[in-house]
Amino acid sequence: MKTLPLYAGLDVAQDFTVATVVDEMGNAVRELKVPTNEQGYKRLFYDLENVTAVFEASRNWSYVASLLKPYCTFKMAHPLKVRLIASARIKTDEIDSRTLVHLLRTNLIPESYMPPESIVELRNLVRYRVRLGRMAAHLKNRTYAILAREGHKSDFKPYERKAKLWIQSLKMNPINRDELEYSLKLLEEHKRKIEQLDELLEKERVKYPEADLLTTIPGISTYSALLILAEVGDFSRFPSADKLAAYSGLVSSTYQSGNTCYQGRITKQGNTWLRWILVQCAHVTVKKQHRIQKFYLRIKHRRGEQKAITATARKMLTTIWHMLQKNEAYRG
Repeated sequence: MKTLPLYAGLDVAQDFTVATVVDEMGNAVRELKVPTNEQGYKRLFYDLENVTAVFEASRNWSYVASLLKPYCTFKMAHPLKVRLIASARIKTDEIDSRTLVHLLRTNLIPESYMPPESIVELRNLVRYRVRLGRMAAHLKNRTYAILAREGHKSDFKPYERKAKLWIQSLKMNPINRDELEYSLKLLEEHKRKIEQLDELLEKERVKYPEADLLTTIPGISTYSALLILAEVGDFSRFPSADKLAAYSGLVSSTYQSGNTCYQGRITKQGNTWLRWILVQCAHVTVKKQHRIQKFYLRIKHRRGEQKAITATARKMLTTIWHMLQKNEAYRG
């Protein structure tokens, strides 16, 4: 005999999860506060069958999904859209849990995309590479700042042998020298780790033939191609290039009232990693002669460099969408 369906709304925090389980009619079956770990979820779902659960997207969503997998099917809700549908003056974990479960029961959950495990792993890898690159850039700037304290300016990259010999010949305050040498040591370690990750990314590229298409666009490397693929995941979930651009936050905000319509700055609502890498790629691609550079120069002449770079980043994303839809390389 098939058991009747149950619905679970989970308000998940790092340490505890507040859960509300109801039946088809919305009657409470179980209300619990349990630790956000295997033992807690085992206790929560003990003796329950045919359960569908929902939780809001967060940084640790993949961990929550792994906890739920043995016990039920589940959906991940988009936090901002949930608040638009159901906002409350009084907000507690219990109220949030009940709100989620009743939205789930009535099929009103605005779902958030859950990429497969392979894409999650690729995201972790390329984001790790991004963070290391940012830390290396900070350390490089730090070395220039330390040298500037004593009126020195290096024409070499800090980790080059010529720079090291030049620095050793300088007369410096002992504290400044110690900080400089330690920063250079950290910079070298970061550089070695970045090289290791770049080698690993080249091996990962074999698993993603789409990366070969993306790297035909001037300015897109293996690293940036894999980051774009990891952040978008399944391109087929975007029916148009405009939808994909909206996901990246590279579309203009719109203010409309009556007969007045004003296009403002880009929304910046969406995937920040995707928007960041596209802007970085845009800075590189506009230095090479092809049709995207012509597009950039035309916009720059009318609206300035910064707006032209943003427009170019969106243009690149639109081009990528069409290339992957047609499975064609870039023709510049």
